[in-house]
Amino acid sequence: MKKIVIVSLLLSLCSFGAFAQHRTIGLRMSNVLEVSYQRNVSDVNFWEFDGGFWNFGNGAQASAIYNWIIASPDWSPEGEWNWYLGVGGSMGLVWGNKYHYGDEELGCFLGVAGLVGLEYNFWFPLTLSADFRPVVGPYFGDGVYFYDRIIFDAFWPTISARYRF
Repeated sequence: MKKIVIVSLLLSLCSFGAFAQHRTIGLRMSNVLEVSYQRNVSDVNFWEFDGGFWNFGNGAQASAIYNWIIASPDWSPEGEWNWYLGVGGSMGLVWGNKYHYGDEELGCFLGVAGLVGLEYNFWFPLTLSADFRPVVGPYFGDGVYFYDRIIFDAFWPTISARYRF
């Protein structure tokens, strides 16, 4: 009986610890429209997972990026500001002749993604952020190319709105 009580207590404590991790879900928007999910690893580190469409429907991509909060300036009395940097991976499909090499109709890319951004956490459960996310890597279609289009698209600032829970 004691073992059952101890195991139940430990499982309860573990589940409370899982719920103590901050998470956000929302949208990233510019020439990209993505669903975005963030999960804190610690007070200064978090994962960001994004997936959606870019270039107004001419492609789809998914990214996973590990971020570090590098500064938290005290610019406002109620909310919290954070500067962050991150690195991870991105992959996607490209369709439509406008973004291809040659006459191919479908291609894909893989790459290393970087992220630099600024976020504001309101005193209520809303986070707004602006960031840049360039991706560098190969493009696979009729041949293998260096995919420079995604680098240029990444220099559009992306605005995000996320619900914190």
